[in-house]
Amino acid sequence: MTDPLDIRIGHAERDEAVEKLRVAAGEGRLTLDELDGRIERALSARTRGDVQDVLVDLLPSTELEAVVNPAVVAAAQVKAPGWSWQDPLALTARWEEVVRAGPWEVPPFLELNPVASNVKLNFVDARTTGDLIDVVVNGGAGNAVLIVPPGWGVDTSRVEKNSMGVLKTSVDQRPRPGQPLLVVRGRTAIGNIVARYPNRFDTWQRDRRLAKGGGIVAKN
Repeated sequence: MTDPLDIRIGHAERDEAVEKLRVAAGEGRLTLDELDGRIERALSARTRGDVQDVLVDLLPSTELEAVVNPAVVAAAQVKAPGWSWQDPLALTARWEEVVRAGPWEVPPFLELNPVASNVKLNFVDARTTGDLIDVVVNGGAGNAVLIVPPGWGVDTSRVEKNSMGVLKTSVDQRPRPGQPLLVVRGRTAIGNIVARYPNRFDTWQRDRRLAKGGGIVAKN
């Protein structure tokens, strides 16, 4: 059986490796001499193993796999809800509140359905994979609550407001450079759509969770 690292690569993988090297140099993790040497090695790489050798001390394993073996990573992402526009991660609150908090992984496509209870997403410790997160809210009797850390942006300009439901946001519409942007679409109904920064109660809950070792909060 062929070792996966011996599989030959093409121009796309080499170009991606070069881009990762330039980013690392811009962050001060490579000297200019190291950058020149590694770019030369990346451009002459012939196999996945060659690329891995160039980047192994610069990237976490998931990012390294995305460069070395992008087809497998892309296929895995497509299968999981939330990684394609056609199949968003749907969070539906019927009679019990749905909560996500802690270091949960945020896919780029979310669908919130606060049917009769609230959907509450706390992004303060969340892990994101991109700069843009698409959030569709199908308004119901419950509220959709988005709690983001300072620096993030929340654009609610595409939300259709019902006469009963209320749209409340205290978050800057544009994020700071390098921070994610949540683009919220959909509509309100009886319930509200709320975007805000953490309040004292949120901070107290987070401190308690961290004191107990942290971890992901996933209440369905």
